[in-house]
Amino acid sequence: MLPQETAVLEELFGTGVAERYESDLRMIALPAVPLPEGCRPATAMGIYVPHQYMGYNTRLFFESPITLRSGVQPPHTVAVLLGRTMYAASINGIPANLPLHQGVLAHLRRYELAA
Repeated sequence: MLPQETAVLEELFGTGVAERYESDLRMIALPAVPLPEGCRPATAMGIYVPHQYMGYNTRLFFESPITLRSGVQPPHTVAVLLGRTMYAASINGIPANLPLHQGVLAHLRRYELAA
């Protein structure tokens, strides 16, 4: 990850953003991802997988399932990443070629639209 990418991600998602690998799986650890207004939790630790994984173009996992403003919890997948149990909503269609911060923000917009 380039220093400029790290700086943008840390501005948006907190100090301590880190690029990590498990086998060949590239992941971006995000310390504090603010969820759209009304979602619970309001902020969560996240892991962004910026490439094809589990049949999706990209994946954004959180440390707990997300509940939308409407009270609905969207369908999600559970995976163990970086030694943590993580949850990702069934969101597809986020291109892997977006800059990292734009990919994460595109996932968050889907939560906002679904809320």
